[in-house]
Amino acid sequence: MRAHPDYRWGVDLYNHRCYWEAHESWESLWRQATQDTAAHMFLQGLIQCAAAALKAHMGQAAACRALADRGLAKLHGALDSVGGDRYAGLDLRAFTADFRGFVELALGSSEPPQLHLVAR
Repeated sequence: MRAHPDYRWGVDLYNHRCYWEAHESWESLWRQATQDTAAHMFLQGLIQCAAAALKAHMGQAAACRALADRGLAKLHGALDSVGGDRYAGLDLRAFTADFRGFVELALGSSEPPQLHLVAR
């Protein structure tokens, strides 16, 4: 998945604060992934985190927290199923910790953490 153009495009969109567009880019991959697999959980988690970032930007704290909780749970589920800290080129342990910190801060006072693709 790391090399898939829609995945990489979604990462770029997310990092440029185009959260809805990132969500749309990843959704086509999510729909193609087999349900209850690491890929399916991972993509759904990214989609929900992008939606949470959008809600934060809109000042909708409750919606942001609810989406973040669901998204982070999915990302942790993906990691649990594959083991380790990384999936699809992302250090998910670091990202989930940083995203949780972002959500716990006063919304609007910071930006969500970036997605950084790392070497295998």
